[in-house]
Amino acid sequence: MGFGRWYNAQKAGVQIADAGGVVVMVGGVAAGVFGIVGTGLARPGAPTSTPAPAPALTTPASALVTSSPPAAAASTPPPTAAPTGTITGPRNGATNVSQNEQLVVSGTAQNIPAGYRLDVFLQFAGHSRYYAAANPDNPAPLINGHWSATIFISQAQPIILWLVFMSPAELNLTNDELAYQSAGYPTLPGTSLASVRFTASASP
Repeated sequence: MGFGRWYNAQKAGVQIADAGGVVVMVGGVAAGVFGIVGTGLARPGAPTSTPAPAPALTTPASALVTSSPPAAAASTPPPTAAPTGTITGPRNGATNVSQNEQLVVSGTAQNIPAGYRLDVFLQFAGHSRYYAAANPDNPAPLINGHWSATIFISQAQPIILWLVFMSPAELNLTNDELAYQSAGYPTLPGTSLASVRFTASASP
């Protein structure tokens, strides 16, 4: 075969294939391979990749805050009303009380704490001694806001009658101080709620 026939046969058998930007020339024995590096230009009709858009916020950025649990409110106990008491009999300034009389004294009281007890003390005017005047086992029981007690008037002179309320500790203390029970306490036991002053006259 002459050179011209070989050349034409090779030329006729050449095929050109384009695969993804690489041109391959194949023919006869070997025509050679030429690689063409794409410059980034897409072929006509080829799809163009587009970056996926970022997902939109469903809540405004200004509303995205980190919340902390509310601080527990300090529990404040309701205020406790102060104990109160009155002496309604005998009245202040009474003169119808006699020496050696079993005198019933009475009055009202409110807000006395549980475990506390009312008591009645006598003070002879001009003397700094206080005498337990009522029954020590149940001196002035409080029933429905009213109290009463029976005391003995031993002397005919001006007298101050004291209504006090006492804690369990104060009750134990006064019960243990036997000497003061007859000689009188140097200070008024408990907490004073009310007092009246009257004069006991001599027995007829």
